[in-house]
Amino acid sequence: MVKLREVTIIKDPSLLNEKLGPFKIRKILPLALGGMLGYGMIKKGTVDDIIVGVIVIAASLIITFGPDRSLSFENQLQAMIYYYTLKSKGVKVQPSMGTPSVESTPTIQPLKLEELELKISELKQQMKNEKDIIKKMKIRRELLNYELQYYTSEISNIEQRIQQLKAKIKGADKITRDKISKKLKELNKKRSELYKMKNKANAELKKFEKVTLIENEEINELKKKIEELKAQIKSTTDKKKLKELKRQYNNALLEYYNKKILQNTALLKLTNDKMLKSKISAELKELYKKKKELEKKLKGGKK
Repeated sequence: MVKLREVTIIKDPSLLNEKLGPFKIRKILPLALGGMLGYGMIKKGTVDDIIVGVIVIAASLIITFGPDRSLSFENQLQAMIYYYTLKSKGVKVQPSMGTPSVESTPTIQPLKLEELELKISELKQQMKNEKDIIKKMKIRRELLNYELQYYTSEISNIEQRIQQLKAKIKGADKITRDKISKKLKELNKKRSELYKMKNKANAELKKFEKVTLIENEEINELKKKIEELKAQIKSTTDKKKLKELKRQYNNALLEYYNKKILQNTALLKLTNDKMLKSKISAELKELYKKKKELEKKLKGGKK
């Protein structure tokens, strides 16, 4: 004979399953959140925002008033919100995303230690030979990337060696243990130094993330264009053509100021030379002044 015991059934104690009136909290939450989010999007006023806002509100209504299986809409709603918020920040949704920066960093191919040493030595020599400060900065950025890869690889090798020695020391005699302990101390010291160098290189590399390195060739091309337009303005008598030339001249001049400001701002952040910093700061001040005057002039011309 089998004796049956009384079974106690415990209901889901989740607060989300509690009822507020005829609805469970689990189904009211999507309505509240979807309503607020949808209204916020519609309020922005652009066509894209209004469409997405309406879709969000409609989806939240389906989740709230529809059958329980309609809760599968939650996943779609979350995915849509995730995509839209990323898109609105200008982030491209890809399988692997990097940190967005002002200027794209050249892709550094993974290399073996021997290849990295050779590449680092080659880039250091290029830096010594390069006279153009902007090109030198670009080489420096590439060098830092390879140095980071080298330090990471070396640290990994050392840590692997440390683990091997730690395993070996357990069953060793006193003399062998002393030798291994000495070697472990050396490896720990080397690893610590490598971490310091890696952190230093990483900190310097981060400075490059928020700057744009405009090459002198690009600046010189703009200067040449400005001089050509200035010469054409002097030799032109046709009023209509003169007006167009002046417009082109002012636009080229404004572009020159913007690019020169970007170039000097980058140099100011990346250089440690105090005399050069002082010279750049003074030039930047003058560039901002000229840019402001030109923008004021252009604004007045539109009126």
